[in-house]
Amino acid sequence: MMKQMMDKNSITHLFIYALAFLILWEWLRPIPIVTNTGNIQVFVWFAFFSSVLIFIRMRVMYMIPLLFVGSIFGLNYIFTKEFFFSREGGWETFASFVSDLIYNMGLVFTWELGSLTNTFRTFLLFLLLALICYLLYFWIFHSKRIFFFLLATVIYITVLDTFTVVDASMAIIRIVVIGFFMMSLLHVLKIQEEEKVIGRKGAAFISPAWMYTLIFMILIATSVGYAAPKHDPQWGDPVPAFREYVLGQTGAGTGTGNRRVGYGENDEILGGGFQQDHSTVFFAQTEEAFYWRGESKHEYTGAGWTNDPVLRESTSIFEEVVDYYMYRNRVEVENRHVTISMDEGVGFRNIFYPGQLSSLNTDSLVYEVNGQSETDSSLLTFFTDIVGGRISATTNDGNEDVLLRNYDLAFDHPRFNLNDLMADSEDDPESILDIYLQLPDDLPDRVVELAEEIVAGLDNRYDRVVAVEKYFSQNDFEYRTSNVPIPEDGQDYVDQFLFETQYGYCDNYSTAMAVLLRAVDIPTRWVKGFTSGEEVEELADGVKVFEIKNSNAHSWVEVYFPEVGWVPFEPTQGFSNNIDFYEEEGELSESDSEDPYYSEDEEDSQSDVDYLMPPFEEDFDDSGVGAGGTTGGDSESRIATMFTFKYILISITVLLLVVIVYSRQNRLQNSYFLLKYRILGKDEYFTSAYERLLWILRNEGMPRAEGETLREYALRVDRMFNSLSMSQLTKTYESLYYGGRVANGEWEQQRKDWEELVKTINS
Repeated sequence: MMKQMMDKNSITHLFIYALAFLILWEWLRPIPIVTNTGNIQVFVWFAFFSSVLIFIRMRVMYMIPLLFVGSIFGLNYIFTKEFFFSREGGWETFASFVSDLIYNMGLVFTWELGSLTNTFRTFLLFLLLALICYLLYFWIFHSKRIFFFLLATVIYITVLDTFTVVDASMAIIRIVVIGFFMMSLLHVLKIQEEEKVIGRKGAAFISPAWMYTLIFMILIATSVGYAAPKHDPQWGDPVPAFREYVLGQTGAGTGTGNRRVGYGENDEILGGGFQQDHSTVFFAQTEEAFYWRGESKHEYTGAGWTNDPVLRESTSIFEEVVDYYMYRNRVEVENRHVTISMDEGVGFRNIFYPGQLSSLNTDSLVYEVNGQSETDSSLLTFFTDIVGGRISATTNDGNEDVLLRNYDLAFDHPRFNLNDLMADSEDDPESILDIYLQLPDDLPDRVVELAEEIVAGLDNRYDRVVAVEKYFSQNDFEYRTSNVPIPEDGQDYVDQFLFETQYGYCDNYSTAMAVLLRAVDIPTRWVKGFTSGEEVEELADGVKVFEIKNSNAHSWVEVYFPEVGWVPFEPTQGFSNNIDFYEEEGELSESDSEDPYYSEDEEDSQSDVDYLMPPFEEDFDDSGVGAGGTTGGDSESRIATMFTFKYILISITVLLLVVIVYSRQNRLQNSYFLLKYRILGKDEYFTSAYERLLWILRNEGMPRAEGETLREYALRVDRMFNSLSMSQLTKTYESLYYGGRVANGEWEQQRKDWEELVKTINS
């Protein structure tokens, strides 16, 4: 037993297992980029801890408690930051986990996975890592095969590289190099074990000369592959095809948060380059080009943008009453119309509109529910996020899988008087200041100092905004969509762009402008949608057709002016703001100064706060449900979370089944053959049954040695099992195989011998 343990835990095995852990690390590296997971180092250390316990083959009765303590330590570090061995640390974390576990198990049994707590989700991830570490141990030490795991890793990394912002160029190189070492070392170990079986004595470890040769060959192959010229891609971008044939959409679809070119919904982690996608999203029939607004977001996290939507049932869908106010008095507006037609296979849950939406014509509405095209608008309920301006629909029974495909809009297109903007006061409502001046507590000081330097000496809000807008074009910033880095853990997205890279695309420029303006107390929000697209046709009465593509996906900023409202600005190099600004002398007339959306009678019932954003506290009761019966939470995000953790639970279950089946595969196979030949056994199957017995013995680690006759081999097997069955079966097999005669009753006579051997092997 001691000798066997020494073989298992040899230096070579340890080296291979360490390489396997590096491959596992490659699985963990992209998680903070494609998800909202933080503290990834805790999960790496837990995986390392699990690997060590499994490698030293600690008894299960000790290992499981240690892994549990390790997971509690990780939960304590992530969620409390208290010293683990203090009363406020480990013990309270354990007590909280026990109550949390009871609560979450109830949710699991009722399949309310979207409500699982963050603590329990993190514990599930710890459990999944421990199971994967055991699988690696089993594949290396028992199966001595690692190709499947390497192949799965390559597929995982390439899928992330294709469909997310993860840049896997160096990861692929690392995986290939590590994989070469692992497969080569496993092959050599297999050869050494085969030599031991036939009695040859070899070195205990792999010779240094062999290792030097392996390292040299891998380095040469990797260097040549890295330095050699590469052909351009032979296949087109798979993302549009994937969306078309798998997701049923060719454009941005419903958006899943993948920050490739196109419109998505998740902007929590910005950064990284993207590939251009010029597939068509929709066509717009209107008189002139406009930016197409999808929504705005107001909370900057240091890595991206989030929002807290406040949903209200829309009134402007059926009446000409504005739900979401963009402009106040002193803004000249002109009512316009547009017809939006999505390209084949494309649909969104929200509508896109320029200016300020005043109404949506439901008579021409076309939408899809679960892939079925519908036109009856009475089956839908529309909701407006009165904070972000996102307008979406659900069916009356609550189904949110509604994709809006064709619709007509009426909207107000503004013209801003520069005199009004420059003379505007800075007396902002408290509701505006509370939300649109938010910045992370750990925003680097040099960002604030730069903002103050840019606006120094300027005496009005408009001039300060324009100074920040022009700062990028005046200071050698570069517009670039490829090789754009993702900030490291703890690094601020805007700080990296302003002081380190100074290149990027619209998300970099718009986020940087919003943060710089907030740093000097100017309320600003981040807006996303599409640019105007390309004019492709001119219809009658001056109406033009514009084609909007995925490559038109864009972000910009809107700045608040107390007596004007929200004014769009465009900081990204190479893009121009299509909003009309004009300048005139003299005072506005009394009629011009009237608010176009409010009468004097309404002033008492609707304050400045109300028309820009209703107060959170007064609009919602303790349950979080507003007077209109709609929740203020993001239900789409909840559904996505539910499915994410549904798949985590399914993955854990599947992994457990794989471990059980894989660990007992030989016994299951042997039991299957035992049952098969018991039911189907006849004389004509005797030869097949005997050859299957040889296969079972070989699979169980008792192969026939080179040069060994069948009778010698049978005698060795009988000695091992203290039996005569193998010799009797072999004698009959030789008489049938070499004698050329047909079996006549042999199987019935020796079936018990065959079954006895198989049962002995299984035991």
